[in-house]
Amino acid sequence: MRASTLKNNPRNNKSYVIISIGILIILWKVISLWVGKPIIIPSPEETIVALIRIVKDPESIVAVYNTLKRIVIGFSITSISSILLGVMAGFYEPLYYGLKPIVTIFKAIPTMAVILLAIIWLESEFAPILVGLLVAFPLLYENVVQGIVNIDSDLIEMAKVYKVGKWKMIREIYLPSIKSYLLAGVSTALGLMVKIVIAAEVLSQPRISIGTSFQIEKANLNTAGVFAWSIIAILMAATFDVIVKFIKRTS
Repeated sequence: MRASTLKNNPRNNKSYVIISIGILIILWKVISLWVGKPIIIPSPEETIVALIRIVKDPESIVAVYNTLKRIVIGFSITSISSILLGVMAGFYEPLYYGLKPIVTIFKAIPTMAVILLAIIWLESEFAPILVGLLVAFPLLYENVVQGIVNIDSDLIEMAKVYKVGKWKMIREIYLPSIKSYLLAGVSTALGLMVKIVIAAEVLSQPRISIGTSFQIEKANLNTAGVFAWSIIAILMAATFDVIVKFIKRTS
């Protein structure tokens, strides 16, 4: 299917999404009936009941806020550091190769090892922030570097021939390229941050958070509660995705 077809039929596309979600819910219901054990696969209705219970609980709002705060703080630090280091590495080759082993380590180290080390080094309230930062940094950093490296060299040469000013080159050539590559990685990085921060919270168990709530539901053998919190996490990631797409359209 051509991309133009997808863009020209937004109403049909939404219908396909709704149909797909409906099919998933039906399959979920069928599997829950086939298994017949809510502790293993709760039904959609049981999950909705658990979700309503969670939404009505004031402490759940605090849990979502605390987790959201960690995600935003971690992502902000990651964005600033990846942009600064990515721009410098893109222009200065020795720095790029100097940072390469560090970035490779961040990419290769198992996420569970990062979580455990963060718990050892930091308090439970701050460990998830460090984990999210270390996991998401390589993705955004490399996108920024690629945004500089992949700029058309002929375009740069043409700008030099016509004696285009340095700041104008940065504003009209470098920044648009960096922005397009950066925005391409932001949506993925945010989705990754949501999963990683919550996973770190499950193990570090800060006082009130989504990850701690997962652990409580699991300890109570309330699988419907685990499903309900999963839906909340999915909605959080989807909200970030919508925000990033809106920024892409308006920028």
